[in-house]
Amino acid sequence: MPQRHLTVADLIASLTRHDPRTPVRLALSPEWPFEHYVGAVTATPGIQVAPSSVPTGAVWIGDGGQIGYLPPEVWVELHEEPGSGLTGAA
Repeated sequence: MPQRHLTVADLIASLTRHDPRTPVRLALSPEWPFEHYVGAVTATPGIQVAPSSVPTGAVWIGDGGQIGYLPPEVWVELHEEPGSGLTGAA
C-alpha cells in the first residue's frame, strides 16, 4: 500500500523508474479527472505539517495549469492501486 505522506526521497525513487525525458503531469479532481502541468516547486522548512506535531517543513509542488481531461486509461490505472487516496479507489 502506498504511503499517504511521501518524502522527497520517496518521490525521487518513484520517478527514477521512468525515462528522465518523460513529461510529468498531475492528475487532479478524481470525479472529473483533469491533467495538469507541474508548476513551481518550493519548500517551507521548519513549519508544522499535519499529521506531524513536530516542525518538519514540507516541499510543495504547485499546479502549472490545466491541459485537458485525464486520459481514461490513466484514471483506471490510478484507481486500481489501493490506498491511492483517490475517491472511488478500488
